[in-house]
Amino acid sequence: MSIQAWMENAVRDRIVVVVVSESYLKALLSNDFMERLGVRYELGLIRQKLYHHVGADRCPVVVVVPPGIEVNSLPAVLQQLVVHRFDPSTRDGEEELVRSLKALEEGDCGRPSPAVQDSDEVYRTRAALSGLQAEPLSSEKAYLLARELVERGSGDFELVRGFESVAAVAKARGDVRLVRRLSEVCLRTLASGPQLRGEEELKAKVLVAGHAWHLLREHRFSEATLMAQDGTQIAEKVRDLKTAARGKRAEARVFLHLAAEAVGYDRAYYLGKGEHLLMIAKDLFRSIGGPTSEELGVCASLHAELQLLRHESTGCPDELAAAVQRAQAAETVLTPGTEPYHWLAVLQARLCLADKKYNEGKELVTAVIATADFPEVVAKSRQVRADLLFATRERAAALRDLLAAEESYRRLGCERAADTCWWTIARYDASKVTDVRLTAADLDRLEELAPNPGDRRRAVLEHELRTPRRLVRRSAPDWVCLVDRVQHD
Repeated sequence: MSIQAWMENAVRDRIVVVVVSESYLKALLSNDFMERLGVRYELGLIRQKLYHHVGADRCPVVVVVPPGIEVNSLPAVLQQLVVHRFDPSTRDGEEELVRSLKALEEGDCGRPSPAVQDSDEVYRTRAALSGLQAEPLSSEKAYLLARELVERGSGDFELVRGFESVAAVAKARGDVRLVRRLSEVCLRTLASGPQLRGEEELKAKVLVAGHAWHLLREHRFSEATLMAQDGTQIAEKVRDLKTAARGKRAEARVFLHLAAEAVGYDRAYYLGKGEHLLMIAKDLFRSIGGPTSEELGVCASLHAELQLLRHESTGCPDELAAAVQRAQAAETVLTPGTEPYHWLAVLQARLCLADKKYNEGKELVTAVIATADFPEVVAKSRQVRADLLFATRERAAALRDLLAAEESYRRLGCERAADTCWWTIARYDASKVTDVRLTAADLDRLEELAPNPGDRRRAVLEHELRTPRRLVRRSAPDWVCLVDRVQHD
């Protein structure tokens, strides 16, 4: 859908808040102000909305004037409306503006909803959300506020409306459990009350940015795909293009992980499916934000990962060169210091590993570990640095990195990633993770019996529990029985 069509639907069907800035005012008053061409188009839509409005009150167009602008300078079409003064620096006028919008929403729904009732709980939630949004994503204060909001947020529609802000903080911390809990609370709240304006859009965002995100990290690929697809379908239905594009990209990321664990024709299928979904997402993001959108940078980074995996499958140097080129393109549009930028640096280190540029790769991930405030990114950086250290035969340093990465992953709730680190450690030096002696034959047998590294780890721990430490001679483990036990426990 075009931007113009979206504007027409939004102005026609929603409450419109007109924030009159200096440049907005110039565009309204001048026919040759070229910097804001869309403003005059918006004003035409607003005039049409006012023309069809019946009655003198409950007008669904709210005018907000910040300090420094005189009400008398507004165009006549806006002067006839109720004008609200609001100072962003002091927040003067905020409560009156909220009350006006609340009254309009209540009138539109026909009955007051729990989401907008005046109560101490609502104001506490708003204050916590305001404090959270004022903090950097990676700050400890923002994280504590996010946890507080989720712990007492059951049934609170204010939390649902602030889902994206709270989820962004939880993701920056890499807290999978918190994102899962937040998503469950928000969906339960949406299902418990009367139908509200914008509810479908909120549900789509929770499914795509919440459930699909945590299910992917929990290695529940089928469920993650379904959540991303359901969220995308809802977003397309309500014409929320950004969420639809993010849903396509989330689904593409699931197929990347599926491809990483598959072989042969299955891997080729998953890679092709992921690239197809990614192309759709790119087209949508390009139509929304143009060619320099940061969302496109994230897509380019993901596309580079897909091509790196294709290179690992085929050994084709052209695929590796294409992956490097896409990563460089992503770097030009991503903002340094942000989480996507740090993830891109980790990817570039993996590209260096594939290209045997080990020292360059180590420099990249070491810089991320030293500067990034995102625990999941740091854990992945340590894991990648361990691969680079193994390649240069620095085993002791590599094992230290893997032990630190495993600990971080466990703390964040990324169990599959933690189990992968544990198994890699066991492969090189099992004494670091278990008291029982594991031979090369044991390790090979476990890999044959259990594709999931978590099942291998639990089988080893079960054997450790059952093996008396006083015995001098080593009892031969029955790995078939142990793996079967932990898989069906």
